[in-house]
Amino acid sequence: MLDFNDPIITLMILPFTITIIGHGLFRFFAGEGLGHTLANGSLIIAFIITLLVFYGLPGIPIRTNTDQLLFICLISLCFGFLQDRYPKINFLSPTIHIALMVLVVFWIYTNNGNFPVIRTNLFSLAYITILAITFFLKLEAIQYNELQAPIALFWVAVGLFVVARGSEISISENLMLILISALAAYLILNFPRPKFPFGASALYPGYLIILSVAMQMINIDPSLAFSLLILSIIFYTENLINFLPETYATPLIKLVMPTIPIGIAWLFS
Repeated sequence: MLDFNDPIITLMILPFTITIIGHGLFRFFAGEGLGHTLANGSLIIAFIITLLVFYGLPGIPIRTNTDQLLFICLISLCFGFLQDRYPKINFLSPTIHIALMVLVVFWIYTNNGNFPVIRTNLFSLAYITILAITFFLKLEAIQYNELQAPIALFWVAVGLFVVARGSEISISENLMLILISALAAYLILNFPRPKFPFGASALYPGYLIILSVAMQMINIDPSLAFSLLILSIIFYTENLINFLPETYATPLIKLVMPTIPIGIAWLFS
């Protein structure tokens, strides 16, 4: 029997429900065309509302990682809405997307690190920034390729949850559970055929949530860096499947493939 007083259960049900309701509201008020285009932002709105319910209103100046994550979500959600609503606006260029990644990486660092940045940390930040940009560009490349991008984010979030649970990092567990539930609702709404495009409103904040949590986990336990790097293989699952003979490239294999890097990451966590 479900215990609704259990915060874990609520972390699953609340974002799942809000995501489904949000899609319906966007469809109802914005119409079939625009409503379907913007509805993907519902899963991020669900994440933000659940974050507020569990961790309260953010303080200013920002002192906690959850407060910072809330502002990252809000800013990137607005940026994503503009991109989805007005895709031809000049200032929303790929260069701006890359600049956004760089700014977020350094903003997350400033909330946990010290200044001036020592030489070792500077190299680490450079590597993290390069990886963050690389993975983001990969997601953008597969963004509208059926449901590859949301499925990749879903499995990476599952992987981060498993690693965080194995390392007893409860705040990362909670944040990933919220994102997993919201993404699961989105994927169910798009089964068996995609109905709601996975636009920038979900892609930008969704990826930045994962990036933020991953950096926070490394800050808490630097030994997790290898496990998180293993999880990044999930972004390239489709490429790896293409190397398999056609007889093995079945939907079941595509579904199970991401569990392999998740299992390896868990072993090293």
